[in-house]
Parts: sequence; C-alpha cells; structure tokens
Amino acid sequence: MEKSFPISPWKYALFATCILITACTVLFFSCGVVTWGSAASIFGSYTTALIGAAVFGVAFLGVYVALKESYKYSILFMFVSGLVIVTMVAYFFTFAAMKGDLLAHFDERVRQLFEEKTHSNDKMQPIHSLFRCCGLEGPQDYLGEENGALPASCCFAFDCSNPTNVFQQGCATKANENLKMQADITYYCCMAIIALEFMGILTAYYMGRARKYAKTKIKDDESHLND
Repeated sequence: MEKSFPISPWKYALFATCILITACTVLFFSCGVVTWGSAASIFGSYTTALIGAAVFGVAFLGVYVALKESYKYSILFMFVSGLVIVTMVAYFFTFAAMKGDLLAHFDERVRQLFEEKTHSNDKMQPIHSLFRCCGLEGPQDYLGEENGALPASCCFAFDCSNPTNVFQQGCATKANENLKMQADITYYCCMAIIALEFMGILTAYYMGRARKYAKTKIKDDESHLND
C-alpha cells in the first residue's frame, strides 16, 4: 500500500519556498545587473536579467502549483526547476571567477571617466548620482581646480546651495565599496536561490505524491461503494 502524505504541509511549504525564491531573485536581479553594468559588461547585465526573469517564472509556476495542488504541474515544476538549477550553477561559478576582475575593471573605469571629464561633458555624473559620491577622493577634486565648481550630480537632489547636500566621499572609495557589497549580495543570493530551488523540488515532489495518493484513494473508495 502506498504511504499517505498530507497535502497541506507540503503545499504551504512549496508556497513559502517560492516566496523566498522571489525575494532573493529581486536582490539577485537588481544587484547583479548593477554589478555587471557598472563594469561595462552589457552581456553580463542581459544574462543576469534573463536568468532573473527565468527564476521569477519558475517561482510563479510554483505558486500556481501550490494553489492548484496539481500533480501534473508539480512534475513540470520539478523539471523546469532542474533546468534553472543547472543554469544558476553555471552562472554562479562564472560570476565567482570574474567578480574580482569586474571590481578591478570598475575601479579603472571610474578613474578613466574622471580623467576624461570636461566642463561641458562631465562623464562622472552618472557615477556621482548612482553611488552618491563626488570626484575621486572627494569634492576637493573639483573645488581645487582653477575656477572649480561642484557639478550638480555631486549633491543630493542636485541642490548644491546647501553644504549639507554635498556628497563628501570620493567615488574611488565609496563607489568601489558599494559595488563590492552589491557583488557580494549577488554571489550569496545566487547560492540561496540554488538551495531554495532544491527545496522547491523536494516540496513539490511530496505535494505531488500526496495529491496522487488522494486521487487514488478516492477512486478506491468509489470502487468499494459500487461493489
């Protein structure tokens, strides 16, 4: 006789797992795209975005499976989750191998943008706005120049009339630290998603088994009534 499994605990476990996957994917998506994009890797940014979208899709499928308590869709969820795990593992090892190079390339890029800036075209402005920093070492990089003035991007809400609005940290320090933090978040979120996907497969398997057993039991009970 096939062992009985209650449906509800596995149903809610799958539902909770998919919610956690979605939360981790939000961080993975946002931090991953910024990390690759800041290092001027368009391919890496698009790859992260596509993988994030795929994980979102699997998580929503898992929620649907949990709500429908479907044996058939639980099999589909396990198969698709397996493909996502393989993709995430490949991404994880690629990102782990390239993380140091991405951070080093970003540091070089910041210094190059600062050297290339002009009064009419300050290429540091996107870096200032994104990471809330100013110059390489701080506002003095601009104020120390002849006829130096702070660009609006060096100030909160682009308002430099109030000294408290000026970003005091240089981008060589703050931007690099911020990007390192985002790279670490991407790294650990990737690990968390892989672990949660395995948990999702496990909970979907037992929920599917419970649903299959419940249907089989109903048919057996109807057969006994007919007899």
